[in-house]
Amino acid sequence: MSFEVPAGASVALLGPNGAGKTTLFRSAVGLVRPDFGSIELGAGAVAFVPQRLDIEPSFPATVRDVVRMGRYGALGWLRPFGDRDRELVDRAIESLGIRALADRRFGDLSGGERQRALLAQATAQDARLLLLDEPFTGLDAPTHGALRATLGAWRSQGRTVIVATHDLQSASRDYDLVICLNRRLVAVGPPAETCTEEVLAETFAGRVVRVGELLIDTAHHHHGAG
Repeated sequence: MSFEVPAGASVALLGPNGAGKTTLFRSAVGLVRPDFGSIELGAGAVAFVPQRLDIEPSFPATVRDVVRMGRYGALGWLRPFGDRDRELVDRAIESLGIRALADRRFGDLSGGERQRALLAQATAQDARLLLLDEPFTGLDAPTHGALRATLGAWRSQGRTVIVATHDLQSASRDYDLVICLNRRLVAVGPPAETCTEEVLAETFAGRVVRVGELLIDTAHHHHGAG
């Protein structure tokens, strides 16, 4: 695959389970080494929010500790926390509405509360590029709203945000670009060009998908076109 994402764009990464979305993200941040080719991320820090972060329940890290971890990449091991670091951590905790959770142990949180803490960690990184792996999956309504507000704030700040999602209606409405992936690059472009029956049929081959009020039987569409 080969594609470019302009700085400051909001991007939906679409594809079925197993399409390679998580592998792409993990390759971008160096957790997986590509067999060949390269990924160029431009200048500035990169924040990656995985779909889940499994921490041993007995691990003593608090929510504030987890959010503070977002500053370690910029600080390294030798520089102490400064006023700006503390300000970024406090602001991130406030923006995700988790001040009341700050001193609770991360392992004791619900799934939605953990997701908010991870988003606060990403916010504290002050990154220019943010990669979110299916962040809306399984969220309660308040956390869903907090995430949408956070995405809007990042976008208004000119940050580049790439969100792996299964929400086709949101992809067609809320993002500047859509990347369609199914073990290869199917399409990349604005929603009007990528969220079409033909492209979605190729992306989700063999599945029934919904875009708003429209149901697309990709198996039937695929065979009919073939």
